[in-house]
Amino acid sequence: MKKVFILAAASVAAFATMTSCGQGNAKLTTDMDTLAYAIGTDLGSMAFQFDSTLNADILAAAIKDVYAKTGKMTREEAGAFIQEYMTVGLARKNAAAGKKFIEEAIADGADTLASGLAYKIEEPGADTKIALGDSIYVKYKLSLPNGQQLEQADEAVPMLLQEGMLIKGWLEGLPLIGEGGKITLYTPASLAYGEMGNRGIAPNQALKFDIEVTKVVPGTVAKDTSAVVR
Repeated sequence: MKKVFILAAASVAAFATMTSCGQGNAKLTTDMDTLAYAIGTDLGSMAFQFDSTLNADILAAAIKDVYAKTGKMTREEAGAFIQEYMTVGLARKNAAAGKKFIEEAIADGADTLASGLAYKIEEPGADTKIALGDSIYVKYKLSLPNGQQLEQADEAVPMLLQEGMLIKGWLEGLPLIGEGGKITLYTPASLAYGEMGNRGIAPNQALKFDIEVTKVVPGTVAKDTSAVVR
């Protein structure tokens, strides 16, 4: 939590510095100005990745209040709020957003399974469907419901379609297509990383996967199947 708090506070400082210099038109006339702008660029990028919906004006206002000693929160109060948001508020927010995400996918023509997985088969592929235990080579893109892309594999990656190796959404969705097939999976958190999240995936986070299966090796282990889908 300390790291998150430092990130948030420092990001505010960066935004405030840039705001006072003209919102992106800062004149870097000294090394210290350049250093401030470099730190702002780095921390601002991290803040955006942390949550792209953060209000930059409020970030800037907060750091100005700290400098003026008129802050609405103490550092301890801010840290406590961030901790509560990360453990409770964010999970609640993601759960609601995930439910809406799946509902919108269904309204847009996606089919569903009893588990709650929504999917669109873009290309069915070969008549022989993929089975659990098969080794597969896939290209894929991982996105959040808001469209933010988290990961992309443009070259085929070997995977083992087996419990413990891939998330449940993949285990249920990929057997719907065959080799050469393409499918979009609208995956609820219960079929992804659940209430706790994992490896940078937030709690209760629904996920979208665009997947192309380029090769299937029935019931065998492909070379290097150590990769686990995020």
